[in-house]
Amino acid sequence: MFVLPVLPPSSCDGCGLCCVGIGSPVLLYASRPGFGEPHPYRPVGLPQDLVEEIDSHFSGLTRGQEPQGQCLWFDAASRQCQHYELRPQICREYELAGPSCLIRRQEALENGEDFPARATLGATIPDGG
Repeated sequence: MFVLPVLPPSSCDGCGLCCVGIGSPVLLYASRPGFGEPHPYRPVGLPQDLVEEIDSHFSGLTRGQEPQGQCLWFDAASRQCQHYELRPQICREYELAGPSCLIRRQEALENGEDFPARATLGATIPDGG
């Protein structure tokens, strides 16, 4: 069987793999119990309804303790971040077609994960075909 390589993506549209299976980086924005000030990584002007959503969802957990399924702000239907302009720095540094992106895409293919952008990533062609 011949396997085509993972193609470097030209867009994040229809992917969202970086938001799945990594926990929820927005936990960095949670209020810290016992501290009278916002978390130092929380962006200035983060809407109060989002602060409340984060605090309620994580209720005292620290990074690494949150469920690993998908980020709180990941919208599985659109496969995009619901609050992209407010995303944490770690999300901003996740480079499209960078090493982490390509590794995650390769893992998804190898694990048979189903996601809309799968068809554009690579394919398996039976020998002789």
